[in-house]
Amino acid sequence: MNVPRLKSLDLKALARLPSDPAWSGWIFAIRTTAASLIALYIAFLMNLDDPKWAAMTVWIVAQPHRGMTLSKSQYRIVGTVIGAVVAVALTALFAQTPELFLLTLAARIGICTAVATSLRNFRSYAGVLAGYTAAIVGMGAGTAPLHAFDIAVARCLYIILGIVVEAALTSCFAIGEPDRDLRNRFDRYVAQASGMCARLLRRDQDGEAMHRLFAGAMVLDNAAEFSAAASSTARRKLGHFRELAVSVLAQLAAAQTLGEQLARFPEIDNGLVEDTACLLDRVTKAPDGLRTDIAAMQWRVDQALQREGARTDGDATPQLMVLNRIRLLLAALQDVTTRAAQVDQPEVGASRQRLTYHIDAVLAWRNGLRAFAAVLAASAFWIFSAWPAGAGFVTISGVVSALFATRPNAVGVSLAFLKGAVCAALVAALCNFALLPAISGVVPFACVVGCCMVAAGVAMCNPRIAAIGNGAAVFFWNFISPLNGARIADAAFLNGAVATLIGIAFGAAAFSILLPADPDAVRRRLRRAAYQDLIQIADRRRGWHAKAWLGRTADRLNRLTAVGSTNGAIGEADVRGHIAAWAIGYSLLTMQELANTSGTARRLLAVVQRRLQRGDLDRVVRVCRSAASRLQGKGGGLSDDRRERLATAILLHSIADRASTHGAFLQGQAPAH
Repeated sequence: MNVPRLKSLDLKALARLPSDPAWSGWIFAIRTTAASLIALYIAFLMNLDDPKWAAMTVWIVAQPHRGMTLSKSQYRIVGTVIGAVVAVALTALFAQTPELFLLTLAARIGICTAVATSLRNFRSYAGVLAGYTAAIVGMGAGTAPLHAFDIAVARCLYIILGIVVEAALTSCFAIGEPDRDLRNRFDRYVAQASGMCARLLRRDQDGEAMHRLFAGAMVLDNAAEFSAAASSTARRKLGHFRELAVSVLAQLAAAQTLGEQLARFPEIDNGLVEDTACLLDRVTKAPDGLRTDIAAMQWRVDQALQREGARTDGDATPQLMVLNRIRLLLAALQDVTTRAAQVDQPEVGASRQRLTYHIDAVLAWRNGLRAFAAVLAASAFWIFSAWPAGAGFVTISGVVSALFATRPNAVGVSLAFLKGAVCAALVAALCNFALLPAISGVVPFACVVGCCMVAAGVAMCNPRIAAIGNGAAVFFWNFISPLNGARIADAAFLNGAVATLIGIAFGAAAFSILLPADPDAVRRRLRRAAYQDLIQIADRRRGWHAKAWLGRTADRLNRLTAVGSTNGAIGEADVRGHIAAWAIGYSLLTMQELANTSGTARRLLAVVQRRLQRGDLDRVVRVCRSAASRLQGKGGGLSDDRRERLATAILLHSIADRASTHGAFLQGQAPAH
């Protein structure tokens, strides 16, 4: 590997070092270690009582990418301040009644955990932090309630100090250019999606790949938000990136539905399907003039639709549906190319609308109830055992129960975090009792501690052991507890280490015992939620937008990854079912637009909505097919009225086709093997 020589400390040249995982991991580890040591040194100079928190904060907010670090830092400050204020209030109210204080604290952590489950990205982290910061500050003020305000201010000061130092070094030495990196990721995503669509048109179904692409839109939306936090250029382009992601999702959904229709009607071969697939192939191979060729293809499809629409026999229905889906696919592809071009023109106005996410209310209250019960049980153990280190045990139990509740594999992450804490305790014991007593001075201390932290930082960048490295990096500082002119006592180290490790283990046990995760239940709730949304979409009194519906569908497909249900026949059936629900919802939204001018579409939409509310999908299918046949069979040439009736008939056929094929999914039943 060729590494560029640096004649001097050129920060821009350093930022252009190879983005190989090995390089990026070492650079992240060295940068974060230096930031934590600088934050610790500043805390020493300020003569703060517990300077370890400044160094710990650096590792808590540190992320491999600049945007993630800056975003997490912002929300950590918000969560810490809220939690500190609540801790002061609880201490003032319940200083004389510790039982009520612990009960209220447990309820606070439970509520914040439930709220955090319904949020995304580091907003969720801020919600969790607002809960367990109250425990950290409140437990510290338990023995000295008159100093609760001072403890809260000190806690906020530590956090801000660590964040400022980490943000400064990250801004100077973080690898990569957020704007360029994000554009490259979107270019790859557009190319992969177009290739997948071309395969579908050639009757090559791949449910797992389709699912990854839908879920990837949510990942890219998060990446765009993080890049916007680190780059003003990316921030100006954020709206364009999000609109591009929505356009790609529309293209994927249309191609998936078209692919299923082509598989059901193999006799359809009108030449337009292969020509559209060739256009999709050109997205990456020869994009020049693509928008002009797409417009020409759209004209050909419209002409074919007019010819088929002039027929009044039922044999034209499959051909009409295929042509309609090709038209939708071409419209989405045209939109993708337009949005991709606008990304390089940030001066062109873009929508600020966010992708709509699915909120699992059941999962939220389950996580909140579990965190409440875990903190309450830990508090009861402390009270009845009179354990001197019980306050730390309760605090760590609350942190783990809240922090990992929003993770898909909470038990596995908690256990990995525990392994990291055990490693940190062993290394800290070696440092405290063998290495640090033999040295003096800041530089030798930094060398000893720095070697340990660099190793933990490299582990954090390895996806297989990231949680272990995270636990080691955070708790190492907690175990060595560096103070001005002193080191932690033997008994204090042992009590603190035991309380920390047992607290983490207790939190992990809570995830296994109290309301454990049930992937099948999550899948059932996702199916029911999709059906309930269809009822709301059909109800014209509730405003829905196609982008919101598409974003929520993509988020539900992303959640299937979290519960590990994307492999096998059932996983693929779930993926196809959610996309089918999107197709029905899109048809309903289009019918709403027609209903503004068409009394026929308005009446039919009301009928479909009533049948959906009753859960009578068989009746929905019969009504849609019957009405579509009547509308399609009426003559009248290709007048505007005839085109309107034909458009309504195609939408009704689409609803009936998707509802009959995926009726079990829409009714919340597990797909058959």
